Amino acid sequence: MALNESLQAEALRVLDSTDCICGSGKDNGKPFCRACFFALPAGLRVKMYNTFSEGYAEDWDEARDWLRANTTRLRRPPA
Repeated sequence: MALNESLQAEALRVLDSTDCICGSGKDNGKPFCRACFFALPAGLRVKMYNTFSEGYAEDWDEARDWLRANTTRLRRPPA
């Protein structure tokens, strides 16, 4: 994320792209690729369906953090 890019701008940029944050391809308009999406727990998957809701960026950030902490889907930043 660019230093001056807000969380909302980042979430919308990723939503509009065809690259998942894990590096795989994804459909434009989807928050994650299929593998990342189905790695999420059901509650987070439900939150990802409503991309126009208030708080979507925070929900997307929560899902990204969950993937980072609970899977090997995302590259962890160097320590």
